[in-house]
Amino acid sequence: MPKVSSKYLENDPWRIVEKGFHKEKNEVSESLFSLSNEYMGVRGFLEEGSSLPSLIGTYFNGIIEYSLQDNQSAYKGIVKRSHFTINSVNFLKCSLSCGEERLDLGTSSIDSFERILDLKNGLLSRSFTWHTKEGDIEVRFERILDMVSVTDAVQQITLKSSKDVQVHFSLCLDSSILHWGNHCYWDEERTIEPSEGFYGLSMKTPRTHQGLVALMNIEVEASKRSFERKPKEIQVNFDLDLKANEEKKITRLVSIEINKETSDGNGVLLEKATRDLKALQEKGFAGVVGSNTDYFAQVWARSNVEIDGDIEDQQGIRYCIFQLEQTYHGVSPDNNIGAKGLTGEAYSGHAFWDSETYCLPYYLFSSQKSSLNLLLFRYKTLQQAKARAKDLDCEGACYPIATRNGEEACDLWQHASCQFQPSTGVAYAIAHYMNLYHDEAFMQNYGLEMLLEIDKFLLSRGQYSPNGGFGFYGVMGPDEFEIMVNNNTYTNFMAKKSFEYLFGILSSGQYQTEELLKKCGYDSALLQRMKEASEKMIILYDPKTKLFEEHDGYFKLPHIDIRTIPVEDFPLYSHWSYDRIYRNDIIKQPDVLMFMFLYPSDFSMAVKKANYDFYEPRCIHESSLSPSIHSIFACGLGYEKAATDFFAFSTRLDLDDYNRNTKEGLHMTSIAAAWMNIVYGFLGLKSDKGLSIAPILPKKWASYSVRLSYRGTRFQVKVDDSEATFTLLEGQEISLVVYGKETTIRNGTRIQR
Repeated sequence: MPKVSSKYLENDPWRIVEKGFHKEKNEVSESLFSLSNEYMGVRGFLEEGSSLPSLIGTYFNGIIEYSLQDNQSAYKGIVKRSHFTINSVNFLKCSLSCGEERLDLGTSSIDSFERILDLKNGLLSRSFTWHTKEGDIEVRFERILDMVSVTDAVQQITLKSSKDVQVHFSLCLDSSILHWGNHCYWDEERTIEPSEGFYGLSMKTPRTHQGLVALMNIEVEASKRSFERKPKEIQVNFDLDLKANEEKKITRLVSIEINKETSDGNGVLLEKATRDLKALQEKGFAGVVGSNTDYFAQVWARSNVEIDGDIEDQQGIRYCIFQLEQTYHGVSPDNNIGAKGLTGEAYSGHAFWDSETYCLPYYLFSSQKSSLNLLLFRYKTLQQAKARAKDLDCEGACYPIATRNGEEACDLWQHASCQFQPSTGVAYAIAHYMNLYHDEAFMQNYGLEMLLEIDKFLLSRGQYSPNGGFGFYGVMGPDEFEIMVNNNTYTNFMAKKSFEYLFGILSSGQYQTEELLKKCGYDSALLQRMKEASEKMIILYDPKTKLFEEHDGYFKLPHIDIRTIPVEDFPLYSHWSYDRIYRNDIIKQPDVLMFMFLYPSDFSMAVKKANYDFYEPRCIHESSLSPSIHSIFACGLGYEKAATDFFAFSTRLDLDDYNRNTKEGLHMTSIAAAWMNIVYGFLGLKSDKGLSIAPILPKKWASYSVRLSYRGTRFQVKVDDSEATFTLLEGQEISLVVYGKETTIRNGTRIQR
């Protein structure tokens, strides 16, 4: 399936720039210019409102609601109550009018439009000249979310007129914004009466009973000010007298406190928000810009990727890193990474198994704290996972395929009841984290218990065949075009790896295991059953062809040459009947290749080549996660054209709207996959056993460099057409395997390619 760019942004290595207003791209721009700081996120909508199609979205990590009606299905194990991230208070809403004209970029006469997202500080600015009957007004909107004091946001509006005019201006806090499903999910607790220049709303969700208090302070010299109450909204009105060529600024300071747990009142939230807002007054707009500049300077110092030779690739990968940092940087172990981050409402804001397999690697090589907190989310939701296992008539803990709060939110039984990638993904992530950080306290206090419960679930869910082999029946692997299959090799292989890892931990003698084993219901008989299951695990591999069969019977499925499928049929989910998708050997996304990617050291180059050559022509990349994995394989196999072709749109999937769905929100896990594409692909990183690097250089690049953190050491690898040069940025010398040879990395180490 061809992917076609829909480019309209400028090329710039450190900024995302839109010159001239592209009305037809308004919703796409709302996603691309989204801001977030893990705690909250806001789409890049026009704060003054417009008549253009728009998804006005503000979101808070962990603020959710339950579906309006429960699923009344009588079948046990099918989710009865789903949940989702909800739209929240619009703390940027405003209106601007001059005479009888109201500013509306859908209809107003404007020129000199420019919108800029600065990747060095997270400041979003938008400027243009508004032509009114009263005179020309230069307008600039600026907004920023504090990356450190994450409850804080600042909006600044600057006006300058060519003539003496009076402008009417309103600033609002509005919690009546409709969610995608055309419903408002907030009840007003009370309006917070204006006091000390503070205006506010106190809100609650009707079913989850979560609380939110939003306070704002407005700094402006106005000739008149008034206050209005509306249902679920407050509005402060101003009359501004603009003298010719005089510049006036309106600054709105916002602090928002949330309570993710059930609460009887928001009194404590109001006290916190009041303290936050007073501190923000001291800091001011310039102070937030300054602290964000310092924050992102540290980000780029430890995680920058520089590409010499292709400015589009350079801009694309920096945008990916920027959005990864915005979406998650370890603020709280209560948070996870939704498939759309905090940039839209598609996928209901849910987090999937991609958090551990696609997103975690970026944080492993940038911040131990972020990595740890991402894993701790799974520990904090372990009880929900155990409850889910019981729903499926199993023991132990089954992590949900889709969730925001640890409960299973997917009401499609074929996914929620048949996919176990989240559980094996958590086990894999624990091993991955421990391989890099050797965090024995984490393993003792959290990791081991999760492993015990996950493996207990896997053992109880697996069964023996009549031939004596152990495997998983009635499952769905990563290739979601195959449903209710037996012995999906990804599932079996990952379960076997999880069992083996647990046995290694238990036999190491490093940890106190007696109480944990008892707590999790383990005895010697259970451990023996688990060992036998691991030893007898069915792995469908043919040593003659070197091929792994995706699942029992896959090789006997009817074959379809994907090149014969009309472009108009894509995406298949929208154009083929549901059952038709499952009746052939078409692959949605990597399945066999996926477990080989996660454990690259376990497979020879010949085995990787055989499986790539067989499965790649059958994959239609219906998932945005797919191309990067194929590019990584192609890099290792020397298929440079395939590697660069797959990579061509990975970093710019959203920037250039390749899938024509960026308007729904950014593809956060695909953004993480783009980072992996460079690091695991072109840099040739392997991190499943120690750390090894084997860089290659794409012909279209003159050079590139990557910054990584590993065991307390920060270092940079620069690759050009002749050598790889290592620079130690912080910490001690480290030992890496480079091009297959154990190498001590010192400052300035050069290795010929």
